[in-house]
Amino acid sequence: MKYIILGAIQGLTEFLPISSSGHLVVFEHFLNVHFPGITFEVFLHLATLTAVVIYLWKDVIDIFHFRKYSFWEQPIVLIIIGTIPAGIVGLLFNDRIETFFVTIKWVRYFFILNSFILLTSMWSKGGREKITPWDALLIGIGQSLAILPGISRSGTTITVALLLGIAPRKAFSFSFLLSLAAISGAAVLKLKGIEHFALTTGYLTGFISALIFGLIAIIVLKRVVLVRKLHYFGYYTLALGIILLFF
Repeated sequence: MKYIILGAIQGLTEFLPISSSGHLVVFEHFLNVHFPGITFEVFLHLATLTAVVIYLWKDVIDIFHFRKYSFWEQPIVLIIIGTIPAGIVGLLFNDRIETFFVTIKWVRYFFILNSFILLTSMWSKGGREKITPWDALLIGIGQSLAILPGISRSGTTITVALLLGIAPRKAFSFSFLLSLAAISGAAVLKLKGIEHFALTTGYLTGFISALIFGLIAIIVLKRVVLVRKLHYFGYYTLALGIILLFF
């Protein structure tokens, strides 16, 4: 049951715009819930990665199809551009960022910041399908903020895309294609901490749980984005952040 719950938490919060890292800090603080080792964390990252590939398999394949566009308009190039900011921030400030995960001192403020980011999506009037290199860079800068616990990667990238005038469906798909690199990078970094590996029933259970709940979260989020109600999640993280101010 513990592995199922941890998998469900990871799957839901990884994709819903409420920050998986922020919720992990909160769960660890109040419920004394901890991941059973680095290997299990990697398994959960692989599960959420699998969920994205399953749901967006056509878009994933499409990444590697070069069209009659200019070099800078190719999907794979745009994804690389969008990934660069988070990579730079992670490499330069990794040690400093890790200090934000120790207690809830900072996460409550980041939850509030996340809410304001999501609430700005109310003013978006996106409609274009084309993403430019400049769009990809700005969306990537938004993604770099999500390294902080309490700020949602999906929420920030989708909001930035919508504010840039990109159509909801396109904003959703590009955000999740960017997540492939982000989640893969996180898994690779975690691999450094694995000293030995042993596949257990618990790990498989957690993987399946994270995969199923991850798919559910993706489906729900897509629906929310298409009807332009992303800001609803902002009310949740605002309330959570305010409540945490009293602890």
